[in-house]
Amino acid sequence: MKLKNLYFLLTTLITLSVQAQYKVFSYNQIQSRNEIQEWGNTQTISPEKAEFGANEINLKIDKDYHLTIVSKTDLPNKGTIYLCKDEKSDPITIMLFDNIKMYLYAKTKRFLINFERSSSLGQLADSD
Repeated sequence: MKLKNLYFLLTTLITLSVQAQYKVFSYNQIQSRNEIQEWGNTQTISPEKAEFGANEINLKIDKDYHLTIVSKTDLPNKGTIYLCKDEKSDPITIMLFDNIKMYLYAKTKRFLINFERSSSLGQLADSD
């Protein structure tokens, strides 16, 4: 009987930890850097979402990004750095700060995305 209780508890903990790692953020504005590394004007786009899973990140900026997470480093002040690889195994770095903004670095491309706080998708991200 104790083994069944232990199995149930372990299954519940694993399920909760997997769910806590999944985050979805919505956005409709992107900033990018120009040739001299200055942030350009904010570009409004159709609403998109960034999905952060335990092992992958999916989003669309200038193209669809399907990234495999190689390593994750938690920073002070609710920051996280994700070192990733894309479909071609090119390195891409994502920096997520306090679930409100994200930087993406891919070769010479630099993007800044501020997430929408009022959307229901953003509320899912704040729940962990």
